[in-house]
Amino acid sequence: MDAEGLALLLPPTTLAALADSWLQEDCPGLNYASWVAGAAPSQAALWAKSPGVLAGRPFFDAIFAKLNCQVSWFFPEGSKLVPVAKVAEVRGPAHSVLLGERVALNMLARCSGVASAAAAAVEAARGTGWTGHVAGTRKTTPGFRLVEKYGLLVGGAATHRYDLGGLVMVKDNHIVAAGGVEKAQLPAPQGQVPSGPHRHPPAAWQAVLGARQAADFTLKVEVECSSLWDALQAAAAGADLILLDNLKPEELHTTAAALKARFPSVAVEASGGITLGNLPEFCGPHIDVISMGMLTQAAPALDFSLKLFADVPHPPPS
Repeated sequence: MDAEGLALLLPPTTLAALADSWLQEDCPGLNYASWVAGAAPSQAALWAKSPGVLAGRPFFDAIFAKLNCQVSWFFPEGSKLVPVAKVAEVRGPAHSVLLGERVALNMLARCSGVASAAAAAVEAARGTGWTGHVAGTRKTTPGFRLVEKYGLLVGGAATHRYDLGGLVMVKDNHIVAAGGVEKAQLPAPQGQVPSGPHRHPPAAWQAVLGARQAADFTLKVEVECSSLWDALQAAAAGADLILLDNLKPEELHTTAAALKARFPSVAVEASGGITLGNLPEFCGPHIDVISMGMLTQAAPALDFSLKLFADVPHPPPS
């Protein structure tokens, strides 16, 4: 999807609510600096001072719309910025422009940082000839998830599940919570349990069966696995996706190949310890998704500043 069109995914009411909450957080009471700034018409320039991908325009607009200010953009969403670049101008009463300044810059810096990290990861993956999905995770900032997930999309990455309701993911703790090895004794719904070292097959089987029932026909089921045995068992129990977590590249690719040989329709996701530096090592013909928590957890923020013009003509009296 074109980056400009991504704004259509953001409900206006949600944008307005987020902007309102951020402004309320930054100024819940008296704003003494507004007395100093005054209400005269003002104009400010938004400058990009570090390279990266521009992301977050709809949120920036929503913040200043709440303050009765107007924003004019000089670069489209998803643009690659080369500093120093004048990205936009903001017009409105001086005290309103300054009230939104830090909130808007914080959001834009972080959203653009996520988009920049995502774009770099996608570029690194595509450089190997791999055509799968680079994705984020739920390792997001509380209260800021929509911005960070949106930033992933602008950067060309997939969001993965937005929240717990977007996909039924069975992780190691879910298998333990399903009752433990000694409590789970269920038959195989799609054939026999794969032969191999029975470390915890019954509990894992029960967890996948429960997830399959909860998902019904509307959701996919993904199961976190740390070995080929776990992956074969999960696939046989009805998993749609297998998350091979924390496997070294060599083991990852051989495990994925063996799994696909038996269950070719099951999608394979790789995750755990993947960075921009080692990402190419995880790209392979049997890997469908590579998820990276660092895209949202460790993306450096871009550097933006908002500077008022020294002289702005007052409008003629009406």
